[in-house]
Amino acid sequence: MGFFGRSMFLLFALYGMVFALGDVYLMHGRAPIWWAILFVVALVGIQYLLGPWLIERCFSIDWDVDSIPAAQRAYVERMCMEHNLPPLRIGIIESGTPNAFAFGRLRKDARIVMTRGLLDVLTEDEANAVLAHEIGHVAHYDFAVMALAALAPLLLYQLYAWTNRVNHLRPLAYSAYCAYWIGRFMVLMLNRTREYGADHFSACEGHAPGALASALVKIGYGMVRETSEARRLTKESKKNKSATRTLQTGRALALMGIASVSHGDALALAGNSTEDAARVMRWDLVNPWARFYELSSTHPLTAMRLRALNREAKAQGQNVLYALPLDERVRWEGFPIEFLFWAAPLLCGFLLFSWGWIGRDLAHRGIVPPQHLMPKLLIALGVTWAARIAFRYRGSFQRKHVVDLLEDLNVSQMRPLAVEIEGEIVGHGIPGAFWSPDLVLRDETGLMFLLYRSSIPLGRLLFALRSADRLVGERVTVQGWYRRGLKPYIEMSRVEARVSKASSETGTISLFGKDGVRGPLEFETIVERSYSRWIQLAASAACAAVGIMWLMGSTLFSN
Repeated sequence: MGFFGRSMFLLFALYGMVFALGDVYLMHGRAPIWWAILFVVALVGIQYLLGPWLIERCFSIDWDVDSIPAAQRAYVERMCMEHNLPPLRIGIIESGTPNAFAFGRLRKDARIVMTRGLLDVLTEDEANAVLAHEIGHVAHYDFAVMALAALAPLLLYQLYAWTNRVNHLRPLAYSAYCAYWIGRFMVLMLNRTREYGADHFSACEGHAPGALASALVKIGYGMVRETSEARRLTKESKKNKSATRTLQTGRALALMGIASVSHGDALALAGNSTEDAARVMRWDLVNPWARFYELSSTHPLTAMRLRALNREAKAQGQNVLYALPLDERVRWEGFPIEFLFWAAPLLCGFLLFSWGWIGRDLAHRGIVPPQHLMPKLLIALGVTWAARIAFRYRGSFQRKHVVDLLEDLNVSQMRPLAVEIEGEIVGHGIPGAFWSPDLVLRDETGLMFLLYRSSIPLGRLLFALRSADRLVGERVTVQGWYRRGLKPYIEMSRVEARVSKASSETGTISLFGKDGVRGPLEFETIVERSYSRWIQLAASAACAAVGIMWLMGSTLFSN
């Protein structure tokens, strides 16, 4: 694992270089499009054949059978016999990050790998359920299926690259380019479907849907914990190679493993409580923004997987561990308006900065763009940006508790809830990281992430160094906007706390006098504010003002 990061970087760079240079060579030689298609098929085929070899070289996998607990070895052997699968090799990676994955080409050379962290955090039944999930990938030929799926977007890109050179084929080229991006999201969707299929295999053939559900929650929480600790150690010491390797391993396992690390942040608020975990995950089932975030993910949201496993448990007459509603529908009301406010400035910015090549192509086709389009786009960017800020930062602060926030299923990134909350700061957003500007608050009803957002360069770092660490262990009053993304959090507007300060008495220890008698404690009130929204509004106003002056100057010049 010492060269893992450099190995992966070089492999991806080499693959991209071969693809890019191969395309340049074929295009320079004016090769027909069939050669381009054969080139991509050959490249993906080579990658498919060499993939297992590369994985074994990049990971330090121990294939010694004695490293695997006897219960897991016996379970895999029995499952293979029951489903007419060839015996599967089982390996282990000495990593604290809990995860597991299967790899290979076909059934006969498939292998399963688990981490030591997985065996440490799961019970025997939970570990077997995870192994059954990986066996499901082997039984469903998922390696070959995903290799074929990955080929489709590359073929669409080749079609775009070859037809973009011919003027009368430009519409086809643009259609192929759009299809290429759609294809990439469809490949991710197919990958999520294969994960559901493997979950179904584990639940039905392993007859333990509840064990897999609890394993997924533990894995998600464990990955967040290990990744956070590795980030802390990396930040404290840039030369900490062990922490760097842990981060690199965690990222790689998140891509290939049974769960993604990005889906575990919300579960960190639940701890070991199944009721709290179900409360936290319910938002993922009914809020449309959860579906939007899932589009770019290789794995389904944990809540979606648990709901499917709950259905399997009920069908088998078993108890449900995480009480998630089975028939609650997505609440689409208001989502189109929220999405419009979110996307409008992004669209204006994209058109503004990409109009150079779009405008030239339209000009070649005899299409004349509207007069003074660029300053108008800049004005539109400023106006839509300001509207988005006003939409995201609204409402008067109301006193709330954490449990009230977690039960609000309508809140999102764009539909906030202005809240005031009191509680104790129990740590940083990244556990143990004194440099982290984000905090974790606990009141009498639960835990909540606090996010300090700053639009000033180095503003977050300054808050972390000046105030964040002093707030840990203190009772605070926070005003801000409660939002939900992949995790729930309050974006702080104002935080106030009464903290102790060192006594002015001289002595060996600041809290004691010269004779060892405890001196008087002194307190001070610290107040921190975030001015992010006002800075953003000023930037949006500057965009609109520059656009107006530009438009006025262009109009006077044209007249």
